Amino acid sequence: MKKLVSLLLLCISVYGNAQLFKYIVATDGTGNFTSIQAAIDACADNERSIIFVKNGTYSEQVTLGTKSTASAKKISLIGESYGGVLITHSQSRASSGSPTYEDVCTVKFYASDLYAENISIQNAAGNTGMAEALYTAGDRQTFKNCKILGYQDTYRSKKGTRGYFKNCWIEGAVDFIYAGGTIFFDDCTINCVKGGGYIVAPEDSYATIAKASTASGKFIRLGFIFRNCKITANSDVSASSYTLGRPWNTYAGAYYLNCTLGNHISSAGWSVMGGNESSASFAEYNSVDTTGAAIDVSGRISWSFQLAQSDAENILIPSKVYYTSYTATYDPITLCISPSAPSDVTLNNKTLTWFENDTTAIGYIIYKDGKYLGSTDGMSYTDTTSTTGNYTVKAVNSIGVLSADNGIQTSVAEIQFNSVISKITNQFVLLNQNAEISLYTTSGILIRYSKSTNELKFDNTPKGIYIVHIKTESGFTVSKKINIQ
Repeated sequence: MKKLVSLLLLCISVYGNAQLFKYIVATDGTGNFTSIQAAIDACADNERSIIFVKNGTYSEQVTLGTKSTASAKKISLIGESYGGVLITHSQSRASSGSPTYEDVCTVKFYASDLYAENISIQNAAGNTGMAEALYTAGDRQTFKNCKILGYQDTYRSKKGTRGYFKNCWIEGAVDFIYAGGTIFFDDCTINCVKGGGYIVAPEDSYATIAKASTASGKFIRLGFIFRNCKITANSDVSASSYTLGRPWNTYAGAYYLNCTLGNHISSAGWSVMGGNESSASFAEYNSVDTTGAAIDVSGRISWSFQLAQSDAENILIPSKVYYTSYTATYDPITLCISPSAPSDVTLNNKTLTWFENDTTAIGYIIYKDGKYLGSTDGMSYTDTTSTTGNYTVKAVNSIGVLSADNGIQTSVAEIQFNSVISKITNQFVLLNQNAEISLYTTSGILIRYSKSTNELKFDNTPKGIYIVHIKTESGFTVSKKINIQ
């Protein structure tokens, strides 16, 4: 049978742009809801629901579940951009009526397996007393590229839960990371503001490693663990005005591993609180200053200690701390790995196409000039507006994790496919200029390739759908699906 080659747009099932997310939230009404709470309320129990939140300020309190009844919803909150989505509320516990931390808190999550990315959460009450921004009251809650902003008691965690923060910014002045839980902070910025003096205030730890099992010969109480973090301060914060923390309860634990400390951290390192220091476990490993030089720890308060290297590298690691006294699997390191960004983004006849580079991707977000344009579960998107702009395509996996920010970008005007293609017959594709021409299966397997040529033959190619990829000598690339029959 004679082979027929027909050009196809890389479109999804009904040849249109698909909706990737369960719901989209937007303050301007261009989504399914204008409030995050409304979107969460609409999600079903016992299934993963990815909610995409467009840039904007959301003045509301958000709650998932209640103190008495945990939610069975598995929610992913994905913001349009880092720092672009702000959930804010302004209320402190010093307000009239003596409300509890649950009353004043901006965001409360009573649910397991929550995932948040590119979400900022703020209690804007300022220096008015205890005013929580975030309360995590469920197990296995994971935050990536998020900001938690407040003054006193910014972030509270519940004892007996596990949490993980990756590349996050957490800010406050007094005990602004406090209470229970086994919470790991990786590559985060912990920023101190004027008027405070203490970073962490952990309560009794849920799990403790006996001193006989440690190289340091000390109890390790699995509370707050900071690894490779930057401990920074605003420019108006005085030198030596802060300590790394103080023990809120008897068996408190906090550790700073390979962290960079600003000069606002005092030489004592830690503060006392109610005599709890006698049984608390507060320690550091390899603290350095902003130049990378080792911190002089000779003046540290006597009941704190320096961890042995083996304790820092073999005990205070997620794969260890998340399974001490816990049974359910929690591997946030793997969970936070970004899918690979798509490659070879091209624009032809108002349709963007790209190559899939990661089988874990369930779809893609398209940005134009840095703003959300649309999403699809296919490998193409048609821009119905002007096609002059800077396009970015990001992959999304089943949890909602986005591909890296350095995704493929293209800033091109509309270019007709025929400006490169001269002729297609039942035997070959012919170009009007020399280029690299490749023929791939839809799963990405290269089956034909010609370099610096204007022709690629399809001889003996089985029937099916393929992708032709062309890269001209000037650097222009174009990809199209073809149907060889």
